Amino acid sequence: MNVRRLAGALAAALLFTTACGGGGGGSSSPTSPTNNNGTGTDPYGNPTTPAAPAANQVIATASSAFNPLTITVTKGTDVTFTFESVTHNVAFDAVSGAPANVGNTTNASVIRTFATAGSFGFQCTLHGGMRGTVVVN
Repeated sequence: MNVRRLAGALAAALLFTTACGGGGGGSSSPTSPTNNNGTGTDPYGNPTTPAAPAANQVIATASSAFNPLTITVTKGTDVTFTFESVTHNVAFDAVSGAPANVGNTTNASVIRTFATAGSFGFQCTLHGGMRGTVVVN
């Protein structure tokens, strides 16, 4: 009797596992790519297309890069820092006229106004080598 129960339980578990399946070709939709800076691939191995920043926008990408690396604006311009699905921050070099830093941020946008002419380097302190510059005329 215990053998029958065990066999029945195993058959039910096998049926459940087969019905729930996981992965494989199937007709389900693939997940969307998690990076869009042009250095990653989609679920099928195709290169992803970089996000085109809007005017006066810097994107902190999911693959730890700023896009674009340098942006030039006129004095008094608002620059939008857009953060994708990976946490980044923006720490400006300690120069006169630099705006306030942007703390750790994910999936959001933060605006900084550049009221002073000059060159304002910035970096993400969470990811080494992730740097950019805002040039203000």
